[in-house]
Amino acid sequence: MNTIATPLKHSGLGIASTVIAVFAGLAMVAVFVYAGYIGMSEGGQLSETDPRAMMIGFGMIAALAVLALGAILGIAGLFVGERKRVFAWVGLVLNALPILGGIALFILGLAMS
Repeated sequence: MNTIATPLKHSGLGIASTVIAVFAGLAMVAVFVYAGYIGMSEGGQLSETDPRAMMIGFGMIAALAVLALGAILGIAGLFVGERKRVFAWVGLVLNALPILGGIALFILGLAMS
């Protein structure tokens, strides 16, 4: 019998993870730019009860939650059988780096206070 080997398809979960990483990363950059703009216009100090500060915090938490979802999809994409895992690895790395960076910034902020 002649069997023709078909090329493996990319993991759909991996592609979704990579796309989520790109858009959530851009959203996080936008939140940082907005925070920098507000900080510069207010002289570097922003009240904790200011609605803009609350929206910046919410934006960061939302972006980290979406990145966590993307990381979960990347991990799931690694275990899908008979698929290419390139996008799953790329998505996992691109989702995990900002999460780890956010945790590192949180720890740094706690250490400085």
